[in-house]
Amino acid sequence: MSSSTLCAAVLGLVFIGACILLISTPWGLALHQDSIVYIGVARSILNGHGIYFLNEVGALAPVTVYPPLYSVMIAVFSMFGLDPLDGARATSTFFFAANAALVAFITYRATSSKIATLLASYLALSAFPMVHIHLQALSEPMFIFLSFLGFCLLVAYFSDSQPRMLCWAALTIALSSLTRYVGIATILTGTVAILWFGKQYWKKRLIDAATFFGFSSLPLIGWVLRNYSLAGNTVNRTFGFHPPGLTDLVPATDTICQWLLPVGWGDSTPWVNRVIVGALFLSLVWICKKMGFPRSRYAQVAGLSVLIYCGFLLISWSIVDQPLYFDTRTLAFPYVGVMIVAVSIVTPWLRATRPRAKSWRWFGFDCLIITIFMAQSVLAVTWLRESYSNGLGFSTGRWRTSELMKFAKTANFPGTIFSNAPDYIYTITGNRAAMIPRKIDPNNGLPNKRYSDEITEMKERLLKSNGFILYFDTENRLWFLPSKDELEMKLPLQAIKTATDGTIYTLRNLTAVVEHEKHAVGELH
Repeated sequence: MSSSTLCAAVLGLVFIGACILLISTPWGLALHQDSIVYIGVARSILNGHGIYFLNEVGALAPVTVYPPLYSVMIAVFSMFGLDPLDGARATSTFFFAANAALVAFITYRATSSKIATLLASYLALSAFPMVHIHLQALSEPMFIFLSFLGFCLLVAYFSDSQPRMLCWAALTIALSSLTRYVGIATILTGTVAILWFGKQYWKKRLIDAATFFGFSSLPLIGWVLRNYSLAGNTVNRTFGFHPPGLTDLVPATDTICQWLLPVGWGDSTPWVNRVIVGALFLSLVWICKKMGFPRSRYAQVAGLSVLIYCGFLLISWSIVDQPLYFDTRTLAFPYVGVMIVAVSIVTPWLRATRPRAKSWRWFGFDCLIITIFMAQSVLAVTWLRESYSNGLGFSTGRWRTSELMKFAKTANFPGTIFSNAPDYIYTITGNRAAMIPRKIDPNNGLPNKRYSDEITEMKERLLKSNGFILYFDTENRLWFLPSKDELEMKLPLQAIKTATDGTIYTLRNLTAVVEHEKHAVGELH
């Protein structure tokens, strides 16, 4: 296979993968709480408001808890006439193809093997972690691409020591930190890599590392200062010291098992999955010990990035009060690094040990490898099928064909809208809504002391503006809010439309409100 044929094969494989992802998302990408904010911010950017999203009273407020670059990218795609929901879908499809092509490039540079390049590209398109994050409106695909592109530029700098390559690498890594805050780990990876792998004498390496660290950190510092000046906080996090125990890390092993094993395999006996993955890991260590760690800088930087990334997660878990989970989304970046390192370890071992003559032993080995490759894609295929049939998250057919959402998008409301899903209303329709009062404080799980006062304030706003309440019947939608029955007991509500997915209320006339209050006082006495 010539180099041009390999390039064509990789591009063909990448194109097919991108088409499959596009076909599998007729309802759009899966939307979760983070996704709603990302797309809502993109809508705010397109409307000329900047990096803002709705607060609890339905007003636009500066976003600090999320970095801006992913939302900016959605807005860029949407400038071509797409709705931000479709812009997010186009963004994810682009990075699905780009990540697979980049993994193929890195693998070829690390192994010089055309077969290994094709297999790595296939894994980048068929592995559950990659399919999982690209089926959702999340910042991880863009973060992975920018991080590993920055590492490639850094390796190029190691080869020719050109200052422009160092600057390009610093810029790319800086953009990754504006995509996810964990990009701080990629900044540290680049800094350590320059000190460790640089060819210059130690003073020059120290200067280059400091230059890289300063340039790559500057945009993030500017973003944090912007947050503080607009919102009075840097990243809207609270801090404490609570290091995780060993039992807290066990779910990470189950997530890693999903990298290789099909869905449902050994669910009743998870230790079987862990034994299988442990055996494969030990086999990889044995090969590495026998052949030595790959000498390619691409594989070495990829391995270093995994170590620093995981170390950063552990430190964050220990000091940041926001919950952290070692789930598929969080471990998608390490998956790419581990996959590149694993392929870089196994490929030279096969070159050195595999005989040209046929043998039953190697035939069995080939069957095992094929089985692993097929098994690791089962869960990804399951998710693709579910996304195609019903949608995922808030992009299920029930939400996208919602009668209430259609009403919110087409009706011309004269007054204030309250809802138990104001964020989703804004993300889908662009119309603003305020959150109905919280019955429970979600931060501490205790009753909201101002609940009655906030109910009264909501009633006054509804009366003053002839407003509406849009209440979605979706289960588990913001558990800390009052139920529909509780609202009907608190307020003199009149249902003006009952849909399959919820109810639209308005307040009865003022006379009815006075009678309701008199009746409530009479019951109290």
